[in-house]
Amino acid sequence: MRFSSIRYLIREGFRNIWQNRFMAIASIGVLMSCLLITGGACLVFLNIDHAFDLIYDQNVVAVFVKEDQTDEQVQELGQQIQSITNVGTVTFISKEESLQKYAESIPEATFESLQGENNPLLDSFIVSFEDLAQFDSTLMQIEALPGVDSTNYDGNIAEMLTKVRHVVIVVGGWVVGLLLIVSLFIIANTIKLTVYNRRLEIYIMKSVGATNGFIRVPFVIEGMVLGLLSGALSYGIIYYVYQKVTEMFRFSAMFGLVSFSKIWWIMLTGFLVAGTLIGIFGSAISMSKYLKDEGGITSE
Repeated sequence: MRFSSIRYLIREGFRNIWQNRFMAIASIGVLMSCLLITGGACLVFLNIDHAFDLIYDQNVVAVFVKEDQTDEQVQELGQQIQSITNVGTVTFISKEESLQKYAESIPEATFESLQGENNPLLDSFIVSFEDLAQFDSTLMQIEALPGVDSTNYDGNIAEMLTKVRHVVIVVGGWVVGLLLIVSLFIIANTIKLTVYNRRLEIYIMKSVGATNGFIRVPFVIEGMVLGLLSGALSYGIIYYVYQKVTEMFRFSAMFGLVSFSKIWWIMLTGFLVAGTLIGIFGSAISMSKYLKDEGGITSE
């Protein structure tokens, strides 16, 4: 295809948008609605997953060291725990530090009497896991280490969080997938209305020998441009709304809200790519169906 033909088809695509600007505005509005719902759903599930990450970090195991261990043995035990696969962070807390936490909650005389060798507490390590799905197996490895006296944890919470997170990921994937399919269906039907309104123009083009491919290209370009505009506008709206929500909840860290600065490029790329692909495929589907119904589909 010559460059002049390509330039003509691109110009026709933009001309189609301008001549049918009210229909184009309606198409952009419909596609924006679908993209905003899809993007909003993605942000919700992304924040839920992020919140679970925060909860995971707080769901730790306290590993108590046997009382007869020397400082060197305690240090070696910490290294052994850290070397176990699936162990995240390991923080040492001496028995003096543990006792200090009770300084304000027990009588001063009692606190003083528990100093030094009278301290009944044990040195301990606070251990976090990277994957709670491997909670039991990792805990067994820790408890099997020499020098470990006992552990303190809530395995039920770990099991519950793992199951809930799995459900959230699965449901989130299905919701986003269904919304994208709905978006494709809506844009295809919207373009179909545009094609139907210009059926006389298409008929004339076919009459003078235009191929199906030649007829399709301006509509595909139109769909692509509409998709890009819809994606860009949707990103702008979702950015503004999300920033306002974040400002409204200045204590958002409690809810685990993800900073938009960390995901802006993912959202922008997602909106532009999704909008463009939906516009292109929606237009292609509508044109193929129309040309087939009109009996004009060929192998060209």
